[in-house]
Amino acid sequence: MSVVTEQVPQRFAGVKPELPMKFLFFPLGYVLAHVGRTVEIAKVLRAHGHEVVFAGEDPDHPRSRLSHILKAGFPVVHVKEPMWYRAWDRFHNHGALVGVYDFFTSQKWAPLDVILEDIIRVCREQQPDMIVGDSSIGVSTAGHILGIPAAGVLNAYNMHFFRPWSFYRGLIRGWDKLFLSRIRGRVYKRHGVRQVDPIELLETITLFSPDLPEFHDPQANQYPNWHAVGPILSEPPAPLPDWYEELGDGTPNIYITMGSTGLLDPLLRRIYGTFSKLPYRFMVTTGGQVDDETMDIAPANFRFATYAPGSKLLQRAEAMIFHGGNGSMYQGLSEGVPMIALPSHLEQQVCVSIIRKEGFGLERCARKCTAEELAAALDEIVKNPSYRKNVLRYRDKVRNSRAAEKAAAMLIDKAREGLPAGATLGNGENLLYFPQQSSSAADA
Repeated sequence: MSVVTEQVPQRFAGVKPELPMKFLFFPLGYVLAHVGRTVEIAKVLRAHGHEVVFAGEDPDHPRSRLSHILKAGFPVVHVKEPMWYRAWDRFHNHGALVGVYDFFTSQKWAPLDVILEDIIRVCREQQPDMIVGDSSIGVSTAGHILGIPAAGVLNAYNMHFFRPWSFYRGLIRGWDKLFLSRIRGRVYKRHGVRQVDPIELLETITLFSPDLPEFHDPQANQYPNWHAVGPILSEPPAPLPDWYEELGDGTPNIYITMGSTGLLDPLLRRIYGTFSKLPYRFMVTTGGQVDDETMDIAPANFRFATYAPGSKLLQRAEAMIFHGGNGSMYQGLSEGVPMIALPSHLEQQVCVSIIRKEGFGLERCARKCTAEELAAALDEIVKNPSYRKNVLRYRDKVRNSRAAEKAAAMLIDKAREGLPAGATLGNGENLLYFPQQSSSAADA
């Protein structure tokens, strides 16, 4: 069975929704892509009369991306989040073995019981009609305990980890049985609800991936509530850099970005010597990942901005070098730019498999690729027209996906249905903690 693109309901042709509802979003506040796409969905919900509140840990933290939510005009209430930046820094500095250790000792940096209790607390205070998580570790569980609808954003390539009989699914289940289920069980017990299997619970809530249906893993068809809505393009509000006007002087431009989870600083130091001799100008958005000293010693053909409108830079670019992130890949596709991916962890490698399969560009190892190897790959994708041809096949599909509208429409429909997370599991034991529902929920 093939996955079909979700159609935009008639309400988005200008029909005003019947009653306003309240949506509470839980993005990963330390990861830019997860914040950006939830903001785009929230903008559509707000435009159609609904209230949207975000929950995150600390907008003032130097690694947090929650400030982009505040700039978009949405309130942010406090909730405990996993310290992804800690796990990422340790992986970055010490390698994969430390990453595996942190995976099995996640309670140190992502205390599941504390996070779940905080999500439940915020839900009680805010009384939303629906809660929405972006790769959240606790939204479906909290929705089940509280008896409210829940939904989630999850990239299509994550299906790779949930395939039946896959090594990763077995690893996830084993990890859960040995460690997480005991922690989660204490939260269930405190709230008088019988614990359910987390993967089965996840299958009951509305899930949508910000991916083209063509890239949706066929195994996702086993999850009837998982929908491919199309890419949700977003970029933080930022002015054009001072050097933008010089990009049209005839020098070929190359865009370099590593999102918020790439190995950018060491990469730049490694390539400076070789890339200073190439006939290209390199536009780098740092996302705060590059030291001042690294920028000070940059060759004359490098330009830097902490943030910039990536779409504008890509319109002037011959190629993109990036970390293999889902959002950046689709941004490159939307502007018809071939790409070189430098994935540094497993999730990015799964995403990059799409790039290899579709012929959008090339993959090189983030840690081991030499400057000479990367320069040769860059010449290949710039000078070989097949890469741009393959990218252009999907440009219009990405631009015309209207994915944020489709996702918002789906959330509205499911919120109006009012079916709690886990309601279809049949145990009948989840408790409703909102005896006085918000007026919108009561009237819907």
